[in-house]
Amino acid sequence: MKAAILPVGKRALEVVELDLPPTPPKSVKIKVKACGICGSDIHLVLHGKMKATYSPCVPGHETSGVITEIGEEVTKFKVGDRVVVSAGTSCGKCKHCLSGKENLCEEIGVLGFNQRGGFAEYLLIEERYLNSLPDSIPFAEGAILADAVSTPYHAIKYQGDLKPGEVVAIIGCGGLGIHAIAIAKALGAGKIIAIDIDEGSLENAKMYGAEEVILVEKNMNVGKTLKEKFGGIDLLCDFSGFMPNVENSVRAMNRGGRIVLVGIGRLKLEIPMPFFLIERQIRITGSYGSDRRAIPELIDLVTSNKLNLEKSITGIHKLEDTNEYLHALEEKKGNPIRFIINPEL
Repeated sequence: MKAAILPVGKRALEVVELDLPPTPPKSVKIKVKACGICGSDIHLVLHGKMKATYSPCVPGHETSGVITEIGEEVTKFKVGDRVVVSAGTSCGKCKHCLSGKENLCEEIGVLGFNQRGGFAEYLLIEERYLNSLPDSIPFAEGAILADAVSTPYHAIKYQGDLKPGEVVAIIGCGGLGIHAIAIAKALGAGKIIAIDIDEGSLENAKMYGAEEVILVEKNMNVGKTLKEKFGGIDLLCDFSGFMPNVENSVRAMNRGGRIVLVGIGRLKLEIPMPFFLIERQIRITGSYGSDRRAIPELIDLVTSNKLNLEKSITGIHKLEDTNEYLHALEEKKGNPIRFIINPEL
């Protein structure tokens, strides 16, 4: 099969021919129809800040396609089924995996980083990672459910415990944050405030349902600005990883407010005003990936017209052009949300 690999020590993908092993008993072979380019792919390929655990590495963790072959022990899917592949990998045996909360597994990983991903014509994957994709959802929109949409969904619904009518602030409006806005809207948020350093990202945020936007300028105290402008926040989700914004946002939280950390940064998290945090019973929690509930619930939101992902697809491109669009995403050329790779083109 044709695949885009990351050679050891290189900072660009190369399209090569790879042998495709036989389909294992509990796995299926998928003809890849769409695979999204994510910010973590930039960190893997262009920056080298993230590493794969195998070689040759085939990135791509937002994958949809059609099953072309099934292993002899596969029971829930058949040849011809349209599917979305969950982005997270796990052991499948621990108490967390068995209870459907695979993102708490000690062996949690990411497709493309821990095993071959979707920047290829075919993907071999265990049945347990599959989700049925209805005919009404295009492959490109289905693919991004695997991470760009399911990760913020888990943060907003399950870690953030969003309740209808609440005031929500989203810091960082890239591929994850922009979908957090759409999800908060779909789940009944009363007001959504988008916060970013990039004007183009804030334009996207307004398109997705943010009623208010804050363009972060140098030395701005985001928490103070939120408090002065909006009175108080019920749920704040950070997708930027810039911890000073989180630290000073404590002062903007309402009683019983929740702060959810999704973005990964290098700075320490230092909590000011501890009495304020304690007395108001403000909860600070992390959120990583999503669990088994996310993709089926998101499919229901899309098919019921509560969540529209059509605008999320900035463009669909050939496998040979993956490097070009990794750079385009990094440089935010054309104010992109998600570029999609289709190996059939």
